[in-house]
Amino acid sequence: MRAHALYPLVFHPVYRTAVWGGEAIARRYNRANTPEHCAESWELSALPGAESVVVNGPFEGVGLAELTQRFGRDLLGRQAPEPDRFPLLIKILDAAAALSIQVHPDARAAACLGTRPKHEMWNVLHAEPGAQVWAGLTPGTTAETAREHLVPYASHTGDLFDLPPGLVHAIGPGNLIYEVQEASPAAYRLDDWGRGRPLHLEAARQAVRPELAVRYVPAETEREGRLTVRLRTPAFSFATFLCRRMRTLHTTDQSFMVLFCAEGKMRVAHCGPHPITLLPGDSLFIPPRQQVVLHPFSAARLLLTTL
Repeated sequence: MRAHALYPLVFHPVYRTAVWGGEAIARRYNRANTPEHCAESWELSALPGAESVVVNGPFEGVGLAELTQRFGRDLLGRQAPEPDRFPLLIKILDAAAALSIQVHPDARAAACLGTRPKHEMWNVLHAEPGAQVWAGLTPGTTAETAREHLVPYASHTGDLFDLPPGLVHAIGPGNLIYEVQEASPAAYRLDDWGRGRPLHLEAARQAVRPELAVRYVPAETEREGRLTVRLRTPAFSFATFLCRRMRTLHTTDQSFMVLFCAEGKMRVAHCGPHPITLLPGDSLFIPPRQQVVLHPFSAARLLLTTL
């Protein structure tokens, strides 16, 4: 495999259905192959059973976990916590109905539960009028009474919510969310709005940190051509980039970069075998030590994730 040099990679999304899913991903991003009640599009995943597979260039058909094993820090960057494990999971979530009330463990709770910790964030791609999310608990709440004591927030397009591990949270209907999280399967349901799916109260009791509050970053006006850092966490950083004319982006030896085209259309020139066109809803993985040149056909708004 190392006979080929790394280049910007496009991956097949992995779709997941759920009782709360809808049709917004297919409708908004013109995706014809989504299942009915598509709840999640896993844009970048190396988790077993849901692995992203390359669709462009010499590595077409190769999975992200295999690439990580073969290339290590050449794919991940020096800042990756482990050289042979992809550290993030990136999704689009379509909440046609409310998601379950859940919590993810921090490092201490994860060690007790035999799993990995999970820090995550939500960037609101679109919010219907009156949409809201819940994040955090009022004082004196227990795992069993979380439903009655959730802290509500109105959600608006462009809002960002930083959800540290241990914070109880849920997404209300009418939200289309871009979610970045540590690559961990750990998610413990405290309540499912009476839908009858299994709960995980014992694990949730160990994971919940009721004193935590969400970090809410409201939508802001962005300046063209300027990368706007919206969030830095120990696990990842998140920025936005408004592009109306040709621009160049670089990655260093510290980290890869994941681009998501939230709005607009552009051609991406790079070192690999063919230019790439990004449409709304498209993702692009750029390895470390790369340069890409963005040629927008119209005003484009990009979401950028790095370590």
